[in-house]
Parts: sequence; structure tokens; C-alpha cells
Amino acid sequence: MLTRSGSLGRIARRIVVLSDASRSRSCRRSPSELRKWSRRGFTFAESVIAMTVIALAGAALLTSITGAVTSCNDSVFQTVGRGLAQQLMDEIAASKFPSGTTTTTAASTRLLFTMVDDYSGFTERPPRTRGGDVLGTEQSSASMSYSAMMMSGASSSSRPTALQAPTDFMNRFTRSVLVEKVQPSTGGAWTTTTQSSLYRRVTVIVTYTVTANQTRQVAKVSRMFASVSASP
Repeated sequence: MLTRSGSLGRIARRIVVLSDASRSRSCRRSPSELRKWSRRGFTFAESVIAMTVIALAGAALLTSITGAVTSCNDSVFQTVGRGLAQQLMDEIAASKFPSGTTTTTAASTRLLFTMVDDYSGFTERPPRTRGGDVLGTEQSSASMSYSAMMMSGASSSSRPTALQAPTDFMNRFTRSVLVEKVQPSTGGAWTTTTQSSLYRRVTVIVTYTVTANQTRQVAKVSRMFASVSASP
């Protein structure tokens, strides 16, 4: 029994010594080490810096997204604008070239236009067919092709709602036509003239109204026309 008591006493003394040694090492830690072990979470300054970095990254991301959306919209407007300009230019190309030395007087209704000069100064909003249908809402009849209906000015029934272009979208487009008398010049250039000429330069411009005070040109198509004598 005495032997066991002596062994337990030695074990107890060793535990006490080890505990004292551990406390001694803890007390010998430097102040910086103690602050490192006692720190919990982020400081206020670190939180502010992190929020600033996140805000800058978010602003850069939103800027790039805005630019991509704007570029996509511009592509849509330009594609539609070129189609509208080309459609009107093809219609003008099917008209007669003015004869004689005088410029023809434009009719009051586009359906009555017969000469190239009739389109000089013509403007419309929204773009329409010769028959008066707003482009994007018309439908070709079964008795004629779409292009034939466009050129003849025949009216048509409305296009199915699911296939119609939005009214507000089409109302933002404006088409205008400039017809100029031109003469060939040196160097392959062309100069405008007020004299009688066998040449016409036709320019169709399409603009898109962004806001009430902002209009953007989305398409411009030019083509030269000449009067060619019929072969004998």
C-alpha cells in the first residue's frame, strides 16, 4: 500500500509540474502573438476595404454589361434600318427616269409616284408600303407575291399578331429621300448640277428616334441612276 501511495504521489507532482510549465510558456508569449491568438473576425477598416473592392468590381461588371446591351441594340437598329432603306431604294429603281429637261413635280401621294424625281424630298414615319400599310404589319395576298404587292400598292389584310413588328418600335423609324442631278467630273467623281442631266444620285436615309430630343442615323443607301437610250 505504501508503495502505491508513493507512486500516485509522484504522478500527481509530475502533473502539477507540467501544468506550471505550460502556464509559464503561455506567459512568455510576445504581445504580438497574444494579439494574434486573441483576434476574432475582421476589423472595421478591413470590412470597409472589402466593401470598396466589391463595389468597384460590381461597377466594372455592370459597365461591361451595359456596353454589350447597347451594342446589341445598335446592331438590331442598323439591320432593320438597312432593310427599310433597301426596300425603298428598290421601289425607286422600278420608277421611270425623268424625260426632258425639266424636273417632274412630285405627286401628293406616294401611290401616284411614277418618276425617280417624284421621291425627291419624300419623308415618312413610320415606314409604309405604297398602299399605306405600316411595314411589319402587312401581309401579301394569295393572288400576288409580296414584292408585287409592294410595288403595285395593293392593300392587304393585317399580318397575324404573332408575326407583327411592335408598333412602338416601327414608329421610331423615319425614312427620307434625297434625289440630286449629277454630272461626271474629273477623277471619277460626281458633281451636283441644276442643269439638265441624264444622271441622278438617290440617297435614302433611315433614322431611329431614341428619345424625344435624340435621333440617330442607322442606315444610308445611295445609288446612281442614268437614262439610257433604247437600242434601235
